[in-house]
Amino acid sequence: MKHVMENVVNTVNFIRSKGLNHRQFQVFLAEIGSDYNDVIYFSQVRWLSRASTLARYWSLLEEIKTFMTIKGKDVSFLDDDQWLNDLAFLVDITKYLADLNLKLQGRKQFVNNLYEHVKAFINKLQLFHQQFILKKVVHFSTLSSRKSETVNHDKYSALINSLIDEFKLRFSDFSDKFDEMELFADPFGTDATNAPEMFQLELIEIQNNSERKRAFAEHDLLTFYGQYVTSDLFPNLSQHALRFLSLFGSTYCCEQLFSMMKNVKSKSRSLLTDTHLSGILRIAISSVRADIDSLCKQKQSQISH
Repeated sequence: MKHVMENVVNTVNFIRSKGLNHRQFQVFLAEIGSDYNDVIYFSQVRWLSRASTLARYWSLLEEIKTFMTIKGKDVSFLDDDQWLNDLAFLVDITKYLADLNLKLQGRKQFVNNLYEHVKAFINKLQLFHQQFILKKVVHFSTLSSRKSETVNHDKYSALINSLIDEFKLRFSDFSDKFDEMELFADPFGTDATNAPEMFQLELIEIQNNSERKRAFAEHDLLTFYGQYVTSDLFPNLSQHALRFLSLFGSTYCCEQLFSMMKNVKSKSRSLLTDTHLSGILRIAISSVRADIDSLCKQKQSQISH
């Protein structure tokens, strides 16, 4: 779909990279009473920002076409039904990818939760693939607005199938460990006879303990394993839990830290040293809240008093 993104990015860059064009475009949108006041930049570093860029581009399609024509730019691709169909398909599929990205963010998500989102997304893609074969586009709202006879269903079916293969390949390590993740996520729903031999006796013991069964229903996994599945009573299950509790979405943590650093280290804070920055970031990402009142009581505001 490179041919779509190139035209979209070139158009957006023409409008936003020059101050005069940008102001004129915003005035133009205001004069015609558009629901939006601007187009959205696409950042290659943040790949999924294309979802917002494409969605806004589609919403302002007629306005962009008129403005670019006034500016004497060639936008003949906006009259090409196949290009518009490709754009509509890309708007829909990138929205689903961006939604998945949001689900994979956030703290306290262990590997079983993350893989559940990925597995659900693969199942959605398989549904889309089957529906495109049957020439149905019910879950692609943008593409469904196009004339059905102009839509190349086979092309989009092949693209989705390629995406399925890519996801399965990328997350093959997790699929190989699926049974182990299930044992970690739900020890009470695991059949002890089919579990690895080292866990069988411990599973039978824990599954017949009403107190631990109630604790599993009432607490999160971290609390449950930390308080009710100790190493002295369930050494194998405890060790297994430690392995999977240590797996989390590290990419999100890194991106969150860089976002915080970007907000903290601004041009107006020129006296901020590396030591100060390190301390501020440590406080920002800590789960322990600072007791400001207690810290202030330990300090004397004015030495003269």
